Amino acid sequence: MALYTTEGIVLKTQNIGEADRICTIYSPSKGKARAVARGARRPRSRFVSSTQMFAYGDFQIFTGKSLDGISQVQLKESFPRLHDDLIRLAYASYVAELVSEMTEEGDGDQTVFDMLLAYMRVLSETPDPELVTVAFEIKFATVLGYRPRLESCSECGSETLSPEVFFSPEAGGVICSRCSQGNPGKIRVSYGAVRLLEALLMTEFVKIERIKANRGIRREIERLIRAHLGFRLNRRLRSLEFLEAVTKTP
Repeated sequence: MALYTTEGIVLKTQNIGEADRICTIYSPSKGKARAVARGARRPRSRFVSSTQMFAYGDFQIFTGKSLDGISQVQLKESFPRLHDDLIRLAYASYVAELVSEMTEEGDGDQTVFDMLLAYMRVLSETPDPELVTVAFEIKFATVLGYRPRLESCSECGSETLSPEVFFSPEAGGVICSRCSQGNPGKIRVSYGAVRLLEALLMTEFVKIERIKANRGIRREIERLIRAHLGFRLNRRLRSLEFLEAVTKTP
């Protein structure tokens, strides 16, 4: 029986049996991994807190025939505010599902892990979870090699995008008026939204709250980046419905 230790963040949990819990964990060395914590749902279990959603710690895992098992966890951070605040919970759940769906087992990435941990920490405290989450989305897409092209037309390369700018999920970025003709999936976008996405890509998470943007531009960039990621995923994440329900404005 092989045994290894890795730091990780719990992205997903699944209850099985009477008291067990399967955790999907993202780690910088192993990437996405699934392991079962026996008895984790019992009130006095040593795994109660350390195997909850978003838990960050050092996981000691043993390899099994069909499913690995968690033998020990040294919990470092549990992010209680992400559980106690409904809006923060919705954003964190969305990002956790996004990372789970867009990463592979056995393919770890230190940059992705560090970015996810930084996001969870800032999300716990920020007064602007909306912009922080869009910043994560575009940074995450960039690390995975899916950075949207924002500085010139994704079809013809023209840097002259006037008089109108559009975004094409299929093309992977902005497109000019000429290239937008006959593109049924195009989304009209303002220059302000494009500039804001560029700013979020370049700004550290802890400084995101300094960026100011009106409601209209915020809606634009959310729509653009989620259309961009959704095209790559080829489906809509279930957690988006929850997120949109709790953040919907009257």
